[in-house]
Amino acid sequence: MKVLSQNTAFGGMQGVFSHGSQACGVEMTFAVYIPPQAITTPCPVVWYLSGLTCTHANVMEKANTAGWPLNSA
Repeated sequence: MKVLSQNTAFGGMQGVFSHGSQACGVEMTFAVYIPPQAITTPCPVVWYLSGLTCTHANVMEKANTAGWPLNSA
């Protein structure tokens, strides 16, 4: 697995990673947002699987998922 980028977002970390997929036979990318609470407390996970014409950035750019925890109060 390779780290492609890591950036601070909403007090947490937004990372983009890649890995070789044996099933697909190509390099695949995925994004993970780790909220600041995850440092000390287990947090729930939301999985978002993009379609064939989308990328890992789709949900980050269009839905602003990293900001969801701020809007849940």
